[in-house]
Amino acid sequence: MSEVHRDRRWPAVRLAAKRRDRFRCVKCGGRTHLEVAHIVSAKARPDLAFDLSNVRTLDRRCHVEETRAERSGEVDPARQQWRQLVNEMSSPSTGKELQHA
Repeated sequence: MSEVHRDRRWPAVRLAAKRRDRFRCVKCGGRTHLEVAHIVSAKARPDLAFDLSNVRTLDRRCHVEETRAERSGEVDPARQQWRQLVNEMSSPSTGKELQHA
C-alpha cells in the first residue's frame, strides 16, 4: 500500500470520485470491484495525489489492463490527452509537460 492510500485524505477522495463517476468504471461501465486510480501517478506528481480531477473510477480488470499497458510503454492516446489536459490545468506555464506517469 502506498503512502497516498494510507493518508487520511484518501478515503474521502475515493468516495468523491466514485460518486462523481456514478459508481461505474469510466472505461467499461462495470459496477463491481471498483477501484479509484490516478490519471497522472502520485509518484510523478505528488501535488496531484488528492486532486479529484486526477483520479477516476475503474473496475479491477480495466485498472489491471491499464497498468500493464503503462508498464509495457503502451499509453492509451485518450489517457495521454487527459494527462496533457491535467498538466495544463494544474501547472503554471513552465513549458514542462509530463511524458510518463
